[in-house]
Amino acid sequence: MYAVRPDALIPGTLVGNWRVLQSLGHGGHGAVYRVEDIRQPREHLALRISLRAAEGRFDQWTAQLKRAHPNVVPLHACGRWPRPRSGFFYFVRDYVKGQGLPSWMETVNPTFLQVAAIISRLALAIDDMHLRDVWHRDIRPDNIRVRDGDGEPVLLDLRTGGNEEVDTLTRMPLPTEMLLFRSPEALRFLRMNWGRRGVRYHFRPADDLYALGATAYWMVTGHMPFSPTLAPELLHGALETQMPVSPSQVNERIPRALSALILRLLDKEPDHRPRSGEALNAELVAAVSAGARSIWASRVFDWYRDEGGRERSPLRILRPAAPWASCTGCPRLPRVVHFNPPHDKALLPFEPPPWCPNPLPARKCPEEPMGPWSRMM
Repeated sequence: MYAVRPDALIPGTLVGNWRVLQSLGHGGHGAVYRVEDIRQPREHLALRISLRAAEGRFDQWTAQLKRAHPNVVPLHACGRWPRPRSGFFYFVRDYVKGQGLPSWMETVNPTFLQVAAIISRLALAIDDMHLRDVWHRDIRPDNIRVRDGDGEPVLLDLRTGGNEEVDTLTRMPLPTEMLLFRSPEALRFLRMNWGRRGVRYHFRPADDLYALGATAYWMVTGHMPFSPTLAPELLHGALETQMPVSPSQVNERIPRALSALILRLLDKEPDHRPRSGEALNAELVAAVSAGARSIWASRVFDWYRDEGGRERSPLRILRPAAPWASCTGCPRLPRVVHFNPPHDKALLPFEPPPWCPNPLPARKCPEEPMGPWSRMM
């Protein structure tokens, strides 16, 4: 057990050569801090540290991202803390000044042309990563920042590695905010291999492109394709088998070509999606060129207005109603659970952090095997 929690580091804490200055937030898998290099104190960077000691590794993909695409945050260093071999994995990246994508959408209310440009830049950045055999594996609005100055989108916080270290997909529950951006084929693999040791899901370009499609859907409608309040088994069923409501039915302002392209990105069959980020970019350029400029130049949402029709101050966007239908139509798909032998110490689907407020009860003896049902999703 570690004396210091990685999500509760105080200013002045040293993580390798990096001094913590300020907490920038934390989620279910990692915490992010603004740090400075003790060898160059005026240079501020960002450090992301995992909350699980077993997560992350040093590999060739981490080294490749030191020379990243302009729309992918470059990495400067990585390591483990506080122990160099068994501590929590961390990496240090540029500190990107700007707004997170959710805040940017809320305050800017961009035009559809700006949205298309954001998607296009991210598609080309994803393509560059795939050519290096690097998969992001966590593309969603919270991991995209719009940089001050040039307005370019920047992908943050890759999920530690390339295409081989993904067996955690079957060994720990995925939070809802990650489930919503997982491709149907990845979720099907999870459902069919839960608890099975040694199996690995091999990511393909279609997985990251699906997540980009879910992000684009959220950008133009203000909602996710499926309700995040669904029970996990119903959400799995919807994501695996059902197509979402067309974006143009949710927000009538959307250009039809953009709506159709987003639906293609969310297709249940990976071969029906654009083959690459470059192909997606080409389709976006063609759609914008063929469409009416007035439609693409219109803002994604209307502004809230008072009774006299005047825009309220401060400005607030007016999102359309959520498109989610009743959850009664979502199928409950059968789960295939692979139980480990009772004497196997690795029976739990994941090892909870030592500071977990409600840890799973410890197994006292081989006669009390614990199945993964309680932590299935």
